[in-house]
Amino acid sequence: MGGVLSKPKIAGPSAEEIKAREDAKQAQDEEKALLAQQKDEEERKKIAEMQMMQQRKRGQRYGGMRSLLADREDPEMGVKKTTLG
Repeated sequence: MGGVLSKPKIAGPSAEEIKAREDAKQAQDEEKALLAQQKDEEERKKIAEMQMMQQRKRGQRYGGMRSLLADREDPEMGVKKTTLG
């Protein structure tokens, strides 16, 4: 009597459907990993670019004074450092 009054059972997904779902999930995971890698690479590039800009600014700020105060053979290349005593 149990078979007469029970609901019919729904068949589970076929092996092809399961494989398709797994492939889709794997493709999504790979895409996420690729996007994360690209984001990390862009972030590294941005950091490297900022460091280069900082180095240039630092060079402009202090490089000019160094070239003026450095001892040089050719006086036309810059002012020699002298003491007034």
